[in-house]
Amino acid sequence: MASTNSLPLSHGAAAAQTAAPKLPAGVSRGTREYAVISRALFFGGFSTFAQLYCMQSLLPLLTTTFGITPAQASWSVSAATMMMALGLLVTCVAADRVSRKRMMTIALLSSSVLTLASAFSTNFETIVILAALKGLALSGLPAIAMAYLSEEIDQRSLGMSMGLYIGGNILGGMAGRVMAAFVADLFSWRVSVAMIGLVCLAMGLEFARSLPHSRRFTPRHMTVREAIGHARRHLADPALLGLYLFAGLMMGSFVSVYNYLGFHLAAAPFQLPHAAIGAIFTMYLIGVVGSFIAGPLSDRLGRARLLWALVALAFVGLIVMLAPQVLGVVTGLAIFTFGFFGAHTVASSWVGRRATEGRAIASALYLFFYYIGSSLLGSYSGVMLRAHGWHGVVALLSIAVVISLAVAIAMRRAYGNTKPV
Repeated sequence: MASTNSLPLSHGAAAAQTAAPKLPAGVSRGTREYAVISRALFFGGFSTFAQLYCMQSLLPLLTTTFGITPAQASWSVSAATMMMALGLLVTCVAADRVSRKRMMTIALLSSSVLTLASAFSTNFETIVILAALKGLALSGLPAIAMAYLSEEIDQRSLGMSMGLYIGGNILGGMAGRVMAAFVADLFSWRVSVAMIGLVCLAMGLEFARSLPHSRRFTPRHMTVREAIGHARRHLADPALLGLYLFAGLMMGSFVSVYNYLGFHLAAAPFQLPHAAIGAIFTMYLIGVVGSFIAGPLSDRLGRARLLWALVALAFVGLIVMLAPQVLGVVTGLAIFTFGFFGAHTVASSWVGRRATEGRAIASALYLFFYYIGSSLLGSYSGVMLRAHGWHGVVALLSIAVVISLAVAIAMRRAYGNTKPV
């Protein structure tokens, strides 16, 4: 008698099996493919933020070269970040129609060409236009990179891989500021921008060569109505909405600290020289450590159980920056930076885990709030600095961080007693 296991499937069962093929297992930490993916996304994150912020430390040189005011020069950065935030809302729809890898590769290579073109611009208006186009091009990577990792990496290994990606973001942001200024001091701002463009182009080519194509994602034609539907569902999810609010408030606080702490250190009683003030961007290295530690720790303890502690740590660092001694201010900055980047790593990986559909849109919304918060709170903190000094800035940011802490504690109570999420 033949075994029932050898009987042919009925037509309906066979059709059902064909209609719902089993996805391959996610890539686990410790495998060669995990290392290749992590390295490629590290390059992608580094390249994105090196290009996005490379002009920031060159603003004084741009004012001299083109005879413009510092406020006008700042558009070489603001145009890129604003277009990146807006572009995220568009590229997240296109992301579900084409290959994840293809779209990220196009973003990296096209932005590198635009950065190179900026080095040869003969007028400032062209630099602003190229910066806007560069921001739009770069918007094709961050949300898609987070979605790619959330889909391809095993959930138990996601925190570490997200930490490596964000570590690339941090190092790229630091290199785009510190190294650009160093090379410009030795040669010129044009050589500095060209060097960053060439380095990022090389990273983009290596990214294209090594990153595996998605195995757990099938391109589909998402309509605008479907995209809006995904966005509405994400915004109606209390957990995702809390993470979005958190992203805007915490990133706004982080940008404000690094924008205006230099003014505080340049004034009495510190009166530090410009070179010493510029060195504060090396604190981003503390952020790398925070990102690397928070990633695997969240995999073990759970994101809900770790997020609030990192936000509380950032709040402590913010208060310590009120110290009257330079050592105290720097110590507070280190604590704040560690807490912020650790919390950002946890929150961003949680978005990918929480969104079971429309992951690219979920990630894009997180980054949209992230950059909008940096623009709005970063600008208003400047008003507080002028009206009330550094203490006014810290008071404003304390409110933002305390609200973020309240959100994190609420999510801890809602999700912290379940299995690690």
